[in-house]
Amino acid sequence: MNEKKALGILEYSLSKELEGMQFYESKAKTVKIKQVKETFEDLSSMEKGHADYISSLIKDVKSHDYGHFSQPTDVGKSFSKRATQEIAYQGDFTAVKSDIPVLRMAYLIEEDFMNFYNKAAESVEDEELKKILNHLAEWEKEHRDRIYTLYQKLSKDYWEHMDVEPLY
Repeated sequence: MNEKKALGILEYSLSKELEGMQFYESKAKTVKIKQVKETFEDLSSMEKGHADYISSLIKDVKSHDYGHFSQPTDVGKSFSKRATQEIAYQGDFTAVKSDIPVLRMAYLIEEDFMNFYNKAAESVEDEELKKILNHLAEWEKEHRDRIYTLYQKLSKDYWEHMDVEPLY
């Protein structure tokens, strides 16, 4: 294993996961729609789990304990369920209008994470690290897709309420 490269990837990953966690924590306090708030709280918790997992990988690499690389366990089943639920904003389209851009930012964050992990996996030769990075990319893809589902639903409802078609 190229230890320097692995540490570089993992340390960057850790910083991005912590950044994502902080984003979701802060935005959960500002969004208005209950389901979006709960989704962001779930995402913050999941990103914390990712950060903890990556921290353990960094420790393994630094101690040259490569035999203990373990695949991350799948988490977030409640998130998957919540993202497909009906969004109950009770007719407050001001809330919808203010939460849509935040969901778009969250989508882009998860898209960036997914792309980073995919590219990092392509760049390493170690098969265990490659599997881990691919799995992390899948986690981020699931986050991205669920956020996009919420984004699409809110956007559709907002534009229907405005009785116009979106320009995009």
